[in-house]
Amino acid sequence: MDIVVESKSLLPVGSNNGDNLMTYPSLGNHLILDFYGVEVDLNDLELLDCKLREVLSYTSVTIESMTYKKFYPQGVTLLYLLSESHFSIHTWPEIKACAIDFYHCGPRSSNNLSIAEEKLCDFLGWKNCTSTLLLSRGFYSSYLTNSFVDKSEILRNVRFVHREKTPFQEIRVYDTLSMGRILVLDGAVQISSKSLANDNYTRDMTRFVVNNDRVYEHIVIIGGGDMVIATYLLEHYPNIHKVTVCEIDERVVSVTREYFSIGNIVNEEVCKGRLELVFEGGASYMQRLLLSGSKGSVDGIIVDCTDFALDEGSIAAELFTSEFFESIYELLGDNCYFSQQITKMIYKHEFTNRVKDGGFGKIEFIISVTPEYGGELPIAICRK
Repeated sequence: MDIVVESKSLLPVGSNNGDNLMTYPSLGNHLILDFYGVEVDLNDLELLDCKLREVLSYTSVTIESMTYKKFYPQGVTLLYLLSESHFSIHTWPEIKACAIDFYHCGPRSSNNLSIAEEKLCDFLGWKNCTSTLLLSRGFYSSYLTNSFVDKSEILRNVRFVHREKTPFQEIRVYDTLSMGRILVLDGAVQISSKSLANDNYTRDMTRFVVNNDRVYEHIVIIGGGDMVIATYLLEHYPNIHKVTVCEIDERVVSVTREYFSIGNIVNEEVCKGRLELVFEGGASYMQRLLLSGSKGSVDGIIVDCTDFALDEGSIAAELFTSEFFESIYELLGDNCYFSQQITKMIYKHEFTNRVKDGGFGKIEFIISVTPEYGGELPIAICRK
């Protein structure tokens, strides 16, 4: 199995200058294809073997051996061991579908995979190819973010920085060429270092809640453990006396403080007493505030939580209940606002009903363009 050291030099992602160049070995390329609506008999082992050998003959690979498995009542798997790695196909004849995996190392891997893709689509149907993915292995690292179809993105040329699993979620930090350093929670990009100074989402979440025309004694942020909204408010609004961030996962805040430049601002504002960090569930914190006699004393609330959740088993579900919105209503002063993102407009009706049950009568929605999070996000703006 040949490993080819390419002559291409890459700037390590996250580097601030071009002095530290690195060369990585190429480990070949990987082609992944999916097909639906295939009219070829995907249960015919002999036919598939014959055609796939023909496809591979157009490339420069050498078949060392083939093994297969037939499934009952239908479906087959064929695996070809190549001198240059492997080729496999898995079929679901009952739904006319198959999945193909072709990993190829060597100096001609990219060209050979392009040839194989064309021949496979000729055989199984171009219109039936529902997904095609060609990945460089080795120096071109890639990371697929987000499980939402309309928010998924493959980030190229990434460098691993940090990863951990908390009781609440998985946290990752990567350096990328396109977005700078990113914080990823459960596969969703939360912040990127290149957008911190020009973040639409942060401005849209805050612009109705605060302005420069009055003094704000206390602003509460539920969630927001990446600290972007909190540091934005503290830097741009000297008329805010105190910001409290209530985040259920303490590790999100710790990772942000350690790996992102805004950690310095967080540390400074905590020392000044303008920033308070509370680590508990948002609903319980709001109830605790009410019990402490803080009714009507909060000047604005921003719910920067995870995606809209109706499932009672989700840790975020408590942030979308009528009871939660009622506690927000009780805590807010007159003519004060709270904002919350709701993921998609299909949730607008259900969200509106719950907010109204909590006491709010004035609810509007704006759309925030958020490239780092995968597109557009609807934000609810509610006034007491």
